[in-house]
Amino acid sequence: MFEHGMDIIRADFHLHTNQDKEFKYDGADYVNDYVNELIKHEIRVGVITNHNKFDLEEYKALKKAAKRKDIFLLPGVELSIKQGANAVHSLIVFNPDEWLKNSENHISKIIDAFFLGISNAENENTSTNEDLLTCIQKLNSMAKDYFIIFAHVEQKSGFLKECKGGLIESLAQKKEFRERVIGFQKVRTRDLQKNAKDWMGYEVANVEGSDPKTIEEIGKGTQRTYIKIGEYSFNSIKYALKDFRNRIFTEQGIISHGYINSMKCLGGKLDGQEFFPSVALNTFIGIRGSGKSSVLEVMRYALDLEPATDTEYKNSLVKSVLGSGGQVLLSVVDRHGKQYQIKRILNEAVSIVDENNMTLPIGVGAILNNPLYFGQKDLALTRAGYELELLNRLVGKEVSDFSENLTIITNELSENIKKLLSVSSIPERIAEITDKNAEIEHKLKIYKEKGIDSKLKKQTSCNDDLVKIDTIYQKTKNIIESLENAYSDGDVQGISLSDYQSEFNQDIFQEAKILTDKSIEFLGSLKDLVKQLIANLGALNEVKQRLLDRIESLKEEFAQIKREINDDTIDLDSFVSYQKMYTSNEREIESLKEVLKDKAKIEAKVKKLIDSRNEMLNKSYQSYAAEIRHINESQSELNIIIEFKGNKDIFRNDLQKAFKGTGISEIKYKEISEQFSDFVSILEDYFLGGGKKIKGMLTDNVWGKVSDKIEHNFAEYVKLFCPDSIKISYHGKLLSRHSIGQRASALILFILTQQDSDVIIIDQPEDDLDNQVIYKELIQTIKQKKADMQFIFATHNANIPVLGDAEKIITTIYDGDTGKIEMNQGTIDSSSSHKAIVDIMEGGEEAFNRRNEIYTSW
Repeated sequence: MFEHGMDIIRADFHLHTNQDKEFKYDGADYVNDYVNELIKHEIRVGVITNHNKFDLEEYKALKKAAKRKDIFLLPGVELSIKQGANAVHSLIVFNPDEWLKNSENHISKIIDAFFLGISNAENENTSTNEDLLTCIQKLNSMAKDYFIIFAHVEQKSGFLKECKGGLIESLAQKKEFRERVIGFQKVRTRDLQKNAKDWMGYEVANVEGSDPKTIEEIGKGTQRTYIKIGEYSFNSIKYALKDFRNRIFTEQGIISHGYINSMKCLGGKLDGQEFFPSVALNTFIGIRGSGKSSVLEVMRYALDLEPATDTEYKNSLVKSVLGSGGQVLLSVVDRHGKQYQIKRILNEAVSIVDENNMTLPIGVGAILNNPLYFGQKDLALTRAGYELELLNRLVGKEVSDFSENLTIITNELSENIKKLLSVSSIPERIAEITDKNAEIEHKLKIYKEKGIDSKLKKQTSCNDDLVKIDTIYQKTKNIIESLENAYSDGDVQGISLSDYQSEFNQDIFQEAKILTDKSIEFLGSLKDLVKQLIANLGALNEVKQRLLDRIESLKEEFAQIKREINDDTIDLDSFVSYQKMYTSNEREIESLKEVLKDKAKIEAKVKKLIDSRNEMLNKSYQSYAAEIRHINESQSELNIIIEFKGNKDIFRNDLQKAFKGTGISEIKYKEISEQFSDFVSILEDYFLGGGKKIKGMLTDNVWGKVSDKIEHNFAEYVKLFCPDSIKISYHGKLLSRHSIGQRASALILFILTQQDSDVIIIDQPEDDLDNQVIYKELIQTIKQKKADMQFIFATHNANIPVLGDAEKIITTIYDGDTGKIEMNQGTIDSSSSHKAIVDIMEGGEEAFNRRNEIYTSW
C-alpha cells in the first residue's frame, strides 16, 4: 500500500523483453538496464507481453529487480488470435497469484495449448487455432483470473482494424467477452472510438503501451497512461481499468488544493499514532466507540475550528484523547505546494511553523483555504440563523469583509449621537443659567442702588479681565492639543515613498513621490507651527500671570475702598463674587449658543453615518447575493434566496432583550420589528425624528420607559444588526418544511458543491440519510469533487468508502486495557480493508456486490 492511500502512477501495458524474437539487446547487464529504462520514464506498473510466449525465469528476474525500485510488473502475453484477416493481437494479463502459484507456470501451459500442432508459434504473425471466443472459453476453463486489452487496435492485427462492425457487435453481446475484454491500446481516431462504442454498446479503457523492440524504445511516444491504484496488485489494476473514468488518465495531474499531509499525536490515547491521509477521500471506519470521532475532533482542534453544537462535550473529548500536556501535529501543504506544520498543545493556542522551522504569525486559514468541520448531527441543525452561519462558513472568505469599516462607522455614529444628545440639552442649560443670572442681577441691583458698583468697579473689572483672558487661554490650549493629536511621526512615515521602488510603474510613482514629499514638508511646517503656538501659549500664560500679580498687588487698595464704604448692612465680598459669577455665566451662555449652532451639523452627520452604515450593509448583502447566484447556477437541487435585513426573528429577540421591563407586548414587538428595518432605524426616528414613529405605537407610560432606555443604552443598541435572512429550498420546497433526513441531504450537498474549501471534515455524513440519497446524490457528488478538495469522513455506512472509491480507509480500534486508539490504514483496493468493511460496517457485503454490478452491467 502507498503511504497516502492511492497514487496516480504511469503504466505501460505493452512491454516486450529480450525473450521476444523481435527484441534486440547487445548489452552485458540486461535486467538492470531494462529496469533503469523503466525508472527513466517513470513507469511504475508494466505488463510483460511477448509475442505468443511467456518466460517464467526472465519474468521472475525482472520482477525482483523492478520491485527493489518500487516498480510492479505483471505477467502477460501478446497473443495472436485467429480473428479477422490478419488475426487480432490481444494483450492477455494474468493474475500471478493464481497463474504462477507455487512456481507452477500455468501461463506457458495455456499458451502451448493455443498452438498445438503449430510450428514457429513465437512469430508475431502466427495465430492460434481457435477464434477469440473459443480462446476466452479455454482461458476461463483454467478457473484463474485474467483480463484482455486489444493491442494497437487501429493498426494491422488490431481489433478495430481486423473486425468489422457486425462482428464486433456480435462479440460484445457475449458475456465472456464483456467480462474479460476491458481495454483498447493505442486508440488514436475519435470517430473510430465512437463507432466502437456504438457497436459494442459500452466503452472500455483506452490505455497506452510502448511496444518496445529495444530497451531504448521503452516508454517511447508522447501518449501516456496513468493509473490510480491503492496497492501493487492484479486486482487493483483490473478494477482501475473497469472504473476507467475515475482511475485512468492521460496525465498525472497536479494537486491544486491545500491538504493535510499527516497527523501525529504526542501523548494521550493516540500517542505515537501517525495518520497519512490521501489528498482526496479518507474514511474512518470502526465499531461504535472505537475512536473514529475522537480522531476527527482532535484534527478539528488542531485546525482551530469551533464545533457548531455540543461544544462542551466535543472539547472534553479532545481533552480525554490528548491528555494533559498532549500535543497534535499536522503537516499541511498549501495550494502552492509549500509545507507547514501546525502544532497545538492541549489548552494552548495554535502554533504554525514553516519548512525552516520559523514560527509564523498567521492563522490556519492563511494556509488551508476555508477548512470546514461538521460534527455528528450538525447537518440536521434547525436553530434560527443557522443557514446564514452555514453560508458564512462556506463562502465567507469569498465575500468582501466590511466588518472593520462597519465598526469604524458604528463607533463614529455612537460618538455623534452622544454629541447630539449633549447638544439637545443645551437650551435647557441656557435657560437654567439665565434664571441664575436673573437672581444674581436682582441681588446686584441692591448694590448698584447704594453706589457700590462704581466704588468697586476697578476690582470687578479686573475680575472680568481675568475671566476673559483665562477663557482665551483654555480655548487656545484645546486647539493646540487637537493639532498635536491629529497625526504622529509614524503617520508621516507611512505616507513616505522614499524606500519604495515600483517594478512596472516608475513614472507614476515618481510623480506620486513629489506630491507625498510636499505633503510631508507641509506636515513638518505644521509641526513647527504647533511648536510656535505652544511657545505663544506659554507667553500668554505669562501675561495671565502678570494680570494675576497685578490683581494681587491691588488687594490692599480694594480692602481700603471696602473699609471706606463702612456699610454694615451689605456684604461687599458677595458683591464681588456675584459680579464674577454673573460675568462667567454670560460667557458660558455665549459659548453654549455657539455650540447650539452646530446641532444641525451634528444631525446631518448622524444621518450621513446611518446612510453610510446601510450602504456598507447593502454591499455585504450584494457580495453574498453574488456568491448565492453562483451556487444556484452550479446545481439544480438547491435554491437559495437572501433578503436584506430579513431575519426579523433575531431583530425581535434583540428588541425584547433591549426593552425588557418597559411593558411592550408581544404583538407590539412584532409590529416594531416589521415597521423598522433594524435598531439603528429606531435610533434615527428617536434622535432625528423626535421619536414620532415609535412613540405613536406605544402608550405614554411605555414610551417614557423606552425613551429612558434609548438615551441610556444607545451606544449598545447602535451595535445591533438585523441579519440578512437565508431561505434554502431543496427540490423546490423550503428546507424548514423538509424532514430531518431531507434537510441533512440538502445541507451536505450544499457543502460539497462549493469550491472554496481545501479540507472538509464530516463526522457521519450519512446520519439521517437513506441509502438512495447516499448513493444517488451524496456519493456521486463526492466522486465529482474529491479531485478538488480533501474529504475526511467518519462513517458507519459502507456505501461511502466502497462506492465512493475511498483513496484511504482507516479502521480504528479502541483497546480497553491500554486505553489506546489504534489506526489501521488501508485503501479500497486492500483486501484487509475489504474484510474490515464487510465485518464491521452496515451493508458492507451489499456495497461490494453493488460495486461489482456497476462494472459488469454492460
